[in-house]
Amino acid sequence: MSEYQYYEWQTVDRILTAEEQAAVDSLSSHIDVSSSRAVVTYNWGGFKHSSKDVLLKYFDAHFYQANWGSLRLMFRFPVGLIDKADIAPYCVDEYVTFETAGDYQVIDLDFNPEEGVEMEAEVSLSHFIRLRADILEGDYRLLYLAWLKAMTLDSSSSWFPDDDEYEDDDPDYPADDREPPIPPGLKKLSPALQNFVQIFEIDPFLVQAAAEASPDLKEALAVDYANLVSRLSRPECEDYLARLAEGEAGVALALRKRLAVFLPQVVQAQSAPTRTLQQLLQRAEQLEKDKKKRQAETARQKHIAEMKDLAAREEQTWKKVEDLLDNGRKIASVYDEATGLLVKLQQLSEFQDMRSVFQQRLRRLAGKYSARSALMGRWRTKGWIE
Repeated sequence: MSEYQYYEWQTVDRILTAEEQAAVDSLSSHIDVSSSRAVVTYNWGGFKHSSKDVLLKYFDAHFYQANWGSLRLMFRFPVGLIDKADIAPYCVDEYVTFETAGDYQVIDLDFNPEEGVEMEAEVSLSHFIRLRADILEGDYRLLYLAWLKAMTLDSSSSWFPDDDEYEDDDPDYPADDREPPIPPGLKKLSPALQNFVQIFEIDPFLVQAAAEASPDLKEALAVDYANLVSRLSRPECEDYLARLAEGEAGVALALRKRLAVFLPQVVQAQSAPTRTLQQLLQRAEQLEKDKKKRQAETARQKHIAEMKDLAAREEQTWKKVEDLLDNGRKIASVYDEATGLLVKLQQLSEFQDMRSVFQQRLRRLAGKYSARSALMGRWRTKGWIE
């Protein structure tokens, strides 16, 4: 399998200066840099620098993809805009992490499969960039989905061991881990979240199972910021204005967060108790079975309708087969069409429990057209003749 690695960074709160663009451009001979974006791809070798260090120094978001299945999504925030206590419940070892580095905070979603899975889809950071703003607005659906991904990444082995490593009542048994706070809106994912579920290969039935306990996402209320700003002290106002004039990244977000203190605080209690990972997986399995059952019943009803319709045209269909073979050209497309009609007639005979009638009529046709070797070959493949 040939190697392919894709690295992309983007700014959100600012644009790169000419000096910064030059510095980023010097990081690789393969890199393509603009005032708000950098992309580098490798078909052999790899990026010689730390992706996180580049993010911390110049950008606000990063996406990495390798064709053997590795995926990584990182967001950088000015320090103080994200509360660690809100993020901590969603963190899972090395897969979902949150850290403060200097003036910034970083959420890092890093998934490396144990067995390589070749990636074919063309993906870029634009598929996910909206999720950074969602987190700043307190929408943690991405983090919950990342928790699901991390907790089930190795479910065939480490989470559900077959040996006696864990006792039945062992509180450390991974399957008994409880889910983090359930964010609202899981029943209706945004396009960016749908991209995350698809590209990071999260079981859609597991997402559906999780969504059953997720309340609907309420629309944001209109906020009278002019009134809220009047409640700030004069020194605070001057501080925010000065930082805004100097182009400091994240000042508008920091100001909105400060003003939110003056808004009525709504406590959103979870309507349902948290579930264990095992409960979520079992519910996902049941949802998948239910869907397959519904699909099977839909297919059965469709087949019944088709057979009843064909029964009303059975004689015309037999005549059409003979007409095709008598008057049509002796070519593959004609033989395929006639054979296709016979397949439907065979299905009808099974539906009506009249297989012997079909075999009799088929043998008569086989005798009539036995000299046509290409046609007979098709019928042998179907097991109609020897």
